[in-house]
Amino acid sequence: MAKITVIGSLIMDNVATMERYPEAGESIMGTSINYYPGGKGANQCVAIARLGGDCEMIGMVGNDENGKIFKNLLKEENIKSDNVFVCDKPTGIAQIQINNEGQNRICFIPSSNFEFSFNHIDLIDKIIKETSLVVLQLELRLEIVEEIIKRAHKYGVKILLNPAPAMNIDKEVLKYVDYITPNEFELSSLTNLPVETEPQIIKASQKLLSYGCKNVIATLGSKGAIIANNKITKLIPSYKVKAIDTVGAGDSFNGALAVSIIEGKELEEAVKFANAMGALTVQKSGAIPSLHTRKEVEDFLNGIIN
Repeated sequence: MAKITVIGSLIMDNVATMERYPEAGESIMGTSINYYPGGKGANQCVAIARLGGDCEMIGMVGNDENGKIFKNLLKEENIKSDNVFVCDKPTGIAQIQINNEGQNRICFIPSSNFEFSFNHIDLIDKIIKETSLVVLQLELRLEIVEEIIKRAHKYGVKILLNPAPAMNIDKEVLKYVDYITPNEFELSSLTNLPVETEPQIIKASQKLLSYGCKNVIATLGSKGAIIANNKITKLIPSYKVKAIDTVGAGDSFNGALAVSIIEGKELEEAVKFANAMGALTVQKSGAIPSLHTRKEVEDFLNGIIN
């Protein structure tokens, strides 16, 4: 049984680059279009595997060419994927715009991912029970994610939740989450608090702790991440790099965090490692193509590569 089980989305990314985003009603000329396997679930699972983590991917693809691409990718990455189910809906698609500053705007169509049902949870119940860490996002239906959290908690399994995209999660479910990793927008959405300054981010993080979450890791992009639990509240600065494409940066961070948790690292060290993975990710285009290996992250931390 894999130590880390990622249950989440598999989405084909259609990535268009442009100098700037178009205004409403405006057409502009782009510079390139590329197609990459992605989705938060797949991205995080591949990140874990490339960092040497023992992981399994669980999700849903369509009975189409994109579904086959995902099946082949997981096999190539040596990721256990017996429970990546197949349905008649098309594999999920994301439309991604990237401007000349490397920032992104994303619209995703879940399609096959929303076909993952309570029946599928029953099919993977034993896997949830026997794994060490369940990694979740919010690109499956919200009620499905909430049920998986409840089961993992019932079995005493640690839970890492990346609450993206932002949704109103039941507070009675949030109290079961061991590690939650919202960005600023998601943190504000979960707490109904402003997050424009560091003190405001800390206050919002503490509100999440009051819901019962054990550890809050608020990801702040180029500024780093603020960690908060009942022992520490601290900003862990990012590593300064030139961003080319920020797609997948949060997913690589979550993958690296999951590996560090399983390895028993203290939270501060775990987030430093995750920040390094994120810094490397934004220097390459595409989500999965930009995910680095354990050696590359360690070389970066040791100053061997930039």
